[in-house]
Amino acid sequence: MENSSKSKALIAELIGTYALVLSIIMAVSIYVGVATEAGGQLLPNVVVPFIAFVHGFVLFVMIQTLGAVSGGHFNPAVTLGLLSIGKIKGADAAKYVTVQVIGGTLAGVTLALVLNDLGTSVKFGSPSIDPSISLASGIVLEAIFTFLLVWTVVATAVNPNGPKEWAPVAIATSLALGVFLIGSLTGASLNPARAFGPDFTNMLFGDGGFGSVRDFVLAYVVGPIAGGVLAATLYNALYIEKPAPTAPAPSEASPL
Repeated sequence: MENSSKSKALIAELIGTYALVLSIIMAVSIYVGVATEAGGQLLPNVVVPFIAFVHGFVLFVMIQTLGAVSGGHFNPAVTLGLLSIGKIKGADAAKYVTVQVIGGTLAGVTLALVLNDLGTSVKFGSPSIDPSISLASGIVLEAIFTFLLVWTVVATAVNPNGPKEWAPVAIATSLALGVFLIGSLTGASLNPARAFGPDFTNMLFGDGGFGSVRDFVLAYVVGPIAGGVLAATLYNALYIEKPAPTAPAPSEASPL
């Protein structure tokens, strides 16, 4: 990839991650924060599906508009999953992850500047493990549904025989499905950049971010990355056909 193309890809990842994270945490702040500030009762069966739709809509739009430029990762778990099967070089993956984290952080700071009171009431959209489940359960759930997300990415966008025309819809739907099912339990981050941005913002502008750093790293960094890498490697091993090895030319063949 030429330097100009690499720069365009990095800018696309920055913009896409920024738009993704900002849309998600704005939805949380507006629709959960308003009720919290007013002392009202939340209706999870209404709020969670709405926020799930926001996840799906914004990811679909970003993949459609920027996927051809950068591959439309917008998520370190996706990037590292693709790195594990050789679909992106290590140096490029490091740059992708860096701009993704920057994009998520800029989204959090933007929210703090424009919706500070509402943002503060919900920790700027930071994900957290619900007290009804254990940390271990939260880690497993984040890993499972990131697995589903990255599995869909590899199956539709990476597999040469995959239905590429359906990739944006399928990938966006897989993210929305995760939020539908575990949004009320873990926040359904499924994306270390999405988790880091609002937590870092809460540290700067709110009542302190990350809570237990160990728990944050395990649930929102290790869990999603492990799920993403496992999904990519497993799908690649099972379903992506490898080119048959070519026979050596007669002059290259061993005389033995």
